[in-house]
Amino acid sequence: MDARSVGRQGATIERMECRRVATIAAACAVAVVLASCAAPAHGASTAQSGCVSQSEATQIWTSIDDRLNAVELDPHHTGASSVTTGNALATITTYLQQQLVAHGFTEREVDHLDQLTVVQAACNGSRLILNVTMTLVQDDYLNAAGAVDHQDASVGRELNMLQEYVRSGSGWKETDFSDLTPPPASPTPQIL
Repeated sequence: MDARSVGRQGATIERMECRRVATIAAACAVAVVLASCAAPAHGASTAQSGCVSQSEATQIWTSIDDRLNAVELDPHHTGASSVTTGNALATITTYLQQQLVAHGFTEREVDHLDQLTVVQAACNGSRLILNVTMTLVQDDYLNAAGAVDHQDASVGRELNMLQEYVRSGSGWKETDFSDLTPPPASPTPQIL
């Protein structure tokens, strides 16, 4: 055997060793992938806890919407903190002070839920996020005597909101919301 033959034989042995290691590594990788697809061991659970169903989400939204409408109608406007927190509480409190209290108004609002989609179901302690489409059926601003001063221009319009809720004790509080309603179409300017 010459040096080249020994070298080739050594290289062949090295390639075989690399292939054997690569084959073992590939087999391990396949085993890991297959193990991740296997059913959990007896007693183990991969189920998420505390998830809110569509029906429960509708009940949560309806309850909080009704309670907020009652706060607007109450001449003292108390109770917002019992159903809101965070940015929602700050925004609603500012609205109550600037739009109602400052003018001596109460507000009689009636909303109709058109569609509710659970975006995030509050599993494992996360937030409940809902995409809500509703129609503003009635929105009267009442003076101190209880007579209608004016009506909100959005009555009859479909509104689209993204609303976030957090668990609070045994209930829920709205923590944030965003209005996703597209602005009304404006007249197209004409060039003369």
